[in-house]
Amino acid sequence: MKRSVALTAILLATFALSCGGGSDEPAPVANSLNTLTYAGVARTYLLHVPPGYSERHPVPLVIGLHGYTSSSTAFEGQSGLSPKADAEGFIVAYPDGLRYPWTASNPQAWNAGGRYETWTGGTDDVGFIAQMIGVIQRHYAIDAARIYVTGHSNGSYMAYRVGHELSCTIAAIAPHSGQLIYQSSTPPRCPVSTLHLHAIDDNAALYDGRTSDDPNTLESPPVETALARWASLFGCSTSPDVTFTNSDYSTLKWRCPGDYPTLELIRTNRGEHHWFRTDNSGVAGTDVIWEFFKAHPKR
Repeated sequence: MKRSVALTAILLATFALSCGGGSDEPAPVANSLNTLTYAGVARTYLLHVPPGYSERHPVPLVIGLHGYTSSSTAFEGQSGLSPKADAEGFIVAYPDGLRYPWTASNPQAWNAGGRYETWTGGTDDVGFIAQMIGVIQRHYAIDAARIYVTGHSNGSYMAYRVGHELSCTIAAIAPHSGQLIYQSSTPPRCPVSTLHLHAIDDNAALYDGRTSDDPNTLESPPVETALARWASLFGCSTSPDVTFTNSDYSTLKWRCPGDYPTLELIRTNRGEHHWFRTDNSGVAGTDVIWEFFKAHPKR
């Protein structure tokens, strides 16, 4: 297992170097907006490093993906991941999507698959995120078995795509309010534990999905249908068991061979399209996501 994790880290660093992240690049500045060049384009990301960080002790890395029209700095405030990182001792990277010209407002977005492929012109956002991870690994002590991805809305759709394409690097993902829309002819190469959070009354990423002939409208499957497809990619059951329920939310779990990976859904009765807090949904989203990540390193 140790050899496998080490090999993954080496391959990721090699990939990042081949994409333009040379060994002589400046170290990313902690708690600042940083820039790297990927595919000839300047890309930015906010890096948050907890005050107790020491290079002698490898720490987890959490990637936080903002939603459509949002940004790295806005998502830092929305998610509350940085205060949680300070309390728990992990590093957070908040990358920025590019501004795409399919509307007059040029919103920042991720190529998460589905109609985003057309809207973004097929931009390789996964390659950018992989290079960013490699750069951070070269300058900070990162535990290669504890690299995680979460995101909201468009960032949630993107978390699935990153988890699929970088499955041997990412230990677990926590998509929030945006289901799996990415399609691939091949399954993920490695297991990826998954915690999905979604409100039944979500008025943007509809829980029951959306179909549309309008090319400017995002199509998406029902949440539980998408999770059944995700589960099938890992040989897990396609029907979930309800493991807990109360007046605010239910927890559904898909059974997987050898109980790995872990695939769960927290389905709330309220919360709409907001980042979950106890006051708006009955669930402390950031706390729940971190506890799931902490319990699910890469095996």
